[in-house]
This record gives sequence, structure tokens and C-alpha cells, in this order.
Amino acid sequence: MIPVLVRDAVHGDIPAMASILMRSSRLAYTFMSWDHSDDDFAGFVDASFDEWDAVRIAEASGEPVGFHCLLEDVVDQLFVEPEAQGQGIGSTLLRDVMALKPAGFTLRTFRANRRARAFYETRGLVAIEFGRSEAENEPDVTYRWDPASLTSA
Repeated sequence: MIPVLVRDAVHGDIPAMASILMRSSRLAYTFMSWDHSDDDFAGFVDASFDEWDAVRIAEASGEPVGFHCLLEDVVDQLFVEPEAQGQGIGSTLLRDVMALKPAGFTLRTFRANRRARAFYETRGLVAIEFGRSEAENEPDVTYRWDPASLTSA
């Protein structure tokens, strides 16, 4: 594990977030045909930034290496720079979400994204619904983290 600082994101972080999103998505979603340009990722983050309720950046050695974005009790985005994956950054970001949403939260990922699914499942999230993503028309799965069910089990 490397030392990571998690802080609120600012508009100046949008280019780094877009780069992390683009590079991570292209690595993780090889099962999908992509027609998104680099500018599409930047435009998405720029257009969404002020809509998210919380946007948090993970930094290592002063450089952005990951981020998460929340819409109410939904994790809308959680991505880690490909070269920084496997070093505890995703776990740090997920613990940050848990601290911000102590009553629980949900998130979605694609069913074919086995690495993300294993990551979430080993950290106590439970699959609660299987469906299809609207935008990509890909099979997806909704996960829930519910600390109340963890303590009552």
C-alpha cells in the first residue's frame, strides 16, 4: 500500500479525472465496443462535475491517482489510474465512501467486469439486482453496502 490522501476535488482536477476515467475504462471494458473519444471523457466529467453531490480525489505523492463521485447514496464513479491499481487506492476510496455514507450506498458495474466485482464483493458489498445499463445496453449488476446488515449477521 502506498500513502494516499483523499480530498475534495476542484474544477482544476477535471482533466486528471477525465484521464483516469478514460484510461481505466479502456482497460476494464475491453468486452464492449468503444466509440468514445478522449474529448468525450473530458466532456462527461466537465458536464457532470457540478451535478455530483461529492467528488473526491485520491492523491499519491501529490498526483491524482483515483477518484469517486456520489449522487445522493449512489457511487456514480469510482476509478483508479491503471498503473496505480492493486496498491490500496481503490480500498482507500471505498472506505472514504463508507465514511461519507455510513447508512449505506449502492453502485453499479458491468457484469463482465470481473475484477471490479471481486473487488466490491471482498469488501462487503452484496449484489442486489441484475439488469442492463441504459446507455451501453450491457448486462450490469447493482451492489449495496449496508453496514446494518453486517452487524446483525
